[in-house]
Amino acid sequence: MIDVVIVVCYVLATIAVGYIAGNKVKTMKDFAVANKTFPTAILVSTIFATWMGGDDLIGVSERIYSVGLLFLFIFCAQTISLFIHAYVIAPRLLQDFSNKISVGEIMGELYGKPGQVLSGIANMLFSIGYVAVQVSSIGYVCNLFFGIPHFYGTIIGSLVVIMYSSFGGIRSVVFTDLLQFGVLTVGIPLMASVALGKVGGLQNLIASLPATHLDISPSHESFGLYVIFFIVCAFPYFNPILIQRILMARSKEQASLSLAISGILYIPFYAVMAIIALSAVVLFPGIDPNNAFLNVLNYSLPPIVKGIAISGVLAVIMSTADSFLNVSAVSATRDVMGVLLPEKMNDKLELRLSRLVTLIFGFSSIYIATMFHSMIDFWLYFSNFWAPTVISPMILYMFGYRTNVKTYLYSLGLGLISIVVYRYSVPEDFNIVSQLVGTFVTLVSMFCFGVLNHKVSARFRRFIVSE
Repeated sequence: MIDVVIVVCYVLATIAVGYIAGNKVKTMKDFAVANKTFPTAILVSTIFATWMGGDDLIGVSERIYSVGLLFLFIFCAQTISLFIHAYVIAPRLLQDFSNKISVGEIMGELYGKPGQVLSGIANMLFSIGYVAVQVSSIGYVCNLFFGIPHFYGTIIGSLVVIMYSSFGGIRSVVFTDLLQFGVLTVGIPLMASVALGKVGGLQNLIASLPATHLDISPSHESFGLYVIFFIVCAFPYFNPILIQRILMARSKEQASLSLAISGILYIPFYAVMAIIALSAVVLFPGIDPNNAFLNVLNYSLPPIVKGIAISGVLAVIMSTADSFLNVSAVSATRDVMGVLLPEKMNDKLELRLSRLVTLIFGFSSIYIATMFHSMIDFWLYFSNFWAPTVISPMILYMFGYRTNVKTYLYSLGLGLISIVVYRYSVPEDFNIVSQLVGTFVTLVSMFCFGVLNHKVSARFRRFIVSE
């Protein structure tokens, strides 16, 4: 009973913080980037809490439980991604686009209305799929620990996130992220500490593990697959929530510092996750690896600690769901409706529409979460549209190269086709890199077609002059 009280108190505190913070939202810029008013500590909290999702808790534990410490080092490659965002992407974006509020607006500067609308749609698909993954995770947590059916647990958790996200926008999201950061950085390490005590301490844990789980050198047969996982973790995806956090920063220095600190914090946090997963190997040998984290949480923790840990899990999930819900609403109103219906849009109407769209997308995520069996596959499928649409042109932009709109659209078409062909041509284990395939094909096509167009145009101009 005490665990339920702790979780309910956490949820009520989240709603209260979100409501109080959201009272200051008066304009669309407040709703999207909060007028760049946050100090570095708060930016670090919201980046860290948002980047770590519920699927990370389950996925990281599952891989380490199955394979061992090798995957700890692979997952820590996400620090590389955050460092690339910190010291390569953030300074360039804030140099050229500090007044923008979304990836779509940046793409609109580079590739006009088609670039902004397509990026907005890609952002919506990318984000709403990820929100569905998170709210479905809330449903499973409620079902496992409180006996609430998955469907109703999903609805309850979604309504909490929708409530404060739609009302207060990014201000509510950031201040609830701050609360959630505090809860998860207490709850998850506390859970690891108790699990480690259950197995007799660190030395006994190491002595009890199979040798394969301590071996960090990949086997020859799986070397290629592990390299792929490492690249996927380290690759800079221009994630819409990270771009939003960059645009929220007051300066290039603040953005870089916030992202770098967040990246460093992931290393000890993943180490904590490794302790939980490896403790599960000793405590629950032979179980479904997907249940490693939840088994430790459900069967190894005493009252109060369990309530705090469950709150930490919910904090991880909710902090990710609310951020993606916010960026998807901003994309829908600013990058799609704002471009297609500019004469009807003003700041007041845009703010109202963003709140309405947050509600619509939130309830849509509930439907998606209850209708599809594999949430990760659903999200990965729709995130394939994000990669060639946004990542390829943004990489070229980082190197100071851009093409015309027609070249972008033709190259995007080739990239999407390449993803479909690739996914149906390789074993399922390798589908995870289909996004990178689409990114590469689109990027190469944009570069080659751009160079070709430039040469043809130059020759045509010389021909006209000679005539």
